[in-house]
Amino acid sequence: MRTATITFHASHNYGSMLQAFALQKMINRLGHDNEILNLRTDRQKWLYPKPDELLSRKDVKVKKFIRRMLYFPFVKDLQIKHELFESFLQKDLKLSRVYSNLQELNNADLPYDCFIAGGDQIWNTSPLDFDWSFYLPFVKTGRKISYAVSMGPHAEEQVTSLERIRKYLSSFDAISVREKGTKDLVSSLTDVPVVESLDPTLLLDKSEWESFINSRATVKGDYIFVYSPSFNPVVYDIADKLGQLLKKKVVTSIYHPRMLQYSSLKYELAVGPWEFLDILSKADLVVSGSFHAVVFSVIFNKPFWAINGAKDNRMRTFLENTHLLHRSIDKANLGKKVRGNIPCEFCDAEELIQKGRIESMSYLSKAIEGKI
Repeated sequence: MRTATITFHASHNYGSMLQAFALQKMINRLGHDNEILNLRTDRQKWLYPKPDELLSRKDVKVKKFIRRMLYFPFVKDLQIKHELFESFLQKDLKLSRVYSNLQELNNADLPYDCFIAGGDQIWNTSPLDFDWSFYLPFVKTGRKISYAVSMGPHAEEQVTSLERIRKYLSSFDAISVREKGTKDLVSSLTDVPVVESLDPTLLLDKSEWESFINSRATVKGDYIFVYSPSFNPVVYDIADKLGQLLKKKVVTSIYHPRMLQYSSLKYELAVGPWEFLDILSKADLVVSGSFHAVVFSVIFNKPFWAINGAKDNRMRTFLENTHLLHRSIDKANLGKKVRGNIPCEFCDAEELIQKGRIESMSYLSKAIEGKI
């Protein structure tokens, strides 16, 4: 069958791009052709500018010369990062022509048998790059399904326009979501049965991901890898304290001027999706405010701490389902958990993930083929 996926494939975000890659890979493995609808809205382009565009922006809060001073030492590596993300889009994903907005999708003659709203927080209405296209209102013929979509870490608080969502969900043939919070909210809005499925990144095992990495990064020695998609001071405060306690350097692949307060932080910024996996897979410890960094820590059997994971719908569901909720940490229990040297065992997680893969792939196959 000819299938099309719509997701956050073009966000310059490691998890977003890697889950898009994984879902396309698994749809192909089921024997179906797949293209990702290459939706790149103006809002999304504004969120992920080239470094020279960022430096030339007018901003009432940060004057241009101040921004240049704060970013200038990192511009070269940030430019390489931007190019690596764009290269991933062109080389590692099969994309349709570019669409800029919902109207263009409405006007297009789309030659697909099945449309998949697939993966990540595409049903969360609060991100700046959210677009109503992710609810597939432009589809005129063909099946409409979702796979492992999320409404975000706090769906009940973040999602708006519920009546509009209710209308769109009523036309879906099958619905799969990623976590309990999203399942509860979606189930309250539609009579279509809602199932929980694994995030697409979990459909590939450790050896498969390792085959794509091919030792691309350059970090040497022992280190803690800290990652949050955007600067979150709680995440970096905890990583800084852990670096001091464990006497290890702390490496990050993102930059924000407020991070300059951490004098011991080491920047590895020329990092695209594959380099990100290489750095994470070789770390001694991962400190994360990111759902996907937690997921990849488990895939690679890396000790990790999920910052405020117990309070995040996405991470909590995953950690509970893999018997790893004790790896959630916050400022209040940091000292107790670190001093307690709580082991990070993955035997249960691997067994439970393998069971989830079978169930998730079964759903995906049946949903595409109209057997649900």
